[in-house]
Amino acid sequence: MGNSIRDWLVALLVVAAVIFGIYWFALREAPKPEIPAPVTEPAPETVPSVDIEQPAEAEIPPAPEPAPPAEPPRQLPALDDSDKEARADIASLSSGQELAEWVEPQEVVRKWVAAVNTATKGDLMHKNRPFPNLKGGIIVKELEIRPDGAKVYVLSQENYQRYDKPVRLLAMVDTDKAVGLYQFWYPRLKQAYGELGLKNKNFHAAVLAAIDQVLAAPDIEGPIKLVRPTVYYKFEDPQLEKMPGLHKLMIRIGPDNAARVKEKLRELKASLQNLPSDG
Repeated sequence: MGNSIRDWLVALLVVAAVIFGIYWFALREAPKPEIPAPVTEPAPETVPSVDIEQPAEAEIPPAPEPAPPAEPPRQLPALDDSDKEARADIASLSSGQELAEWVEPQEVVRKWVAAVNTATKGDLMHKNRPFPNLKGGIIVKELEIRPDGAKVYVLSQENYQRYDKPVRLLAMVDTDKAVGLYQFWYPRLKQAYGELGLKNKNFHAAVLAAIDQVLAAPDIEGPIKLVRPTVYYKFEDPQLEKMPGLHKLMIRIGPDNAARVKEKLRELKASLQNLPSDG
């Protein structure tokens, strides 16, 4: 054998010793190979048997999971069967479903449409409102007694705070999601609006007009003085008392809350104006 075979044997022994960890220190010299007897014809050189490492089996990536079937498009419920879904959609506009407590559970679409129609004139609905009344009455502080003996009151800061939660929830509404739901429900909103028997059946225009009424409410700074000639309080200032109900409400919620409401409505109006009108 030649030097190449001897080198191969030494390498094989070293690898074996490393793998199995035995005979390492006893190994001093690799055994010398025997020299074959001379022959007339040179024997063909013997190729040593070498274990050929088989290539590792190729890893086959797992097949992708089949895609779930596409969900069918959401179907718009009939107007008479829309309460549950409409209320859930409104509630979904706030985290934790907090808006749910501010939505009446019955005739949801019809009540909101009627409220919008009333708001286009700057008025408020007193019956069949789409939202519950705030608990408790108006909170005032006695300010002074006029020479005629009539008492003058002022709206308390605590009264403004009664509106903090609903105003906060309105301000946190995702505008894009709200507009998307408005578009989804628009056929039913339009249907309910048509039931009112109005000549102008363009509900989208009514929504924009209602927003403009809120934005037109005056910003009143300073104490809001009230009198109580009968059971109900009235604004001492005759000009304020003559204002439409929606404007009076914007005063009663306080200047900070009114500013937040107007800011959100301007944002909503900017998005709604980009939608096509129903003509």
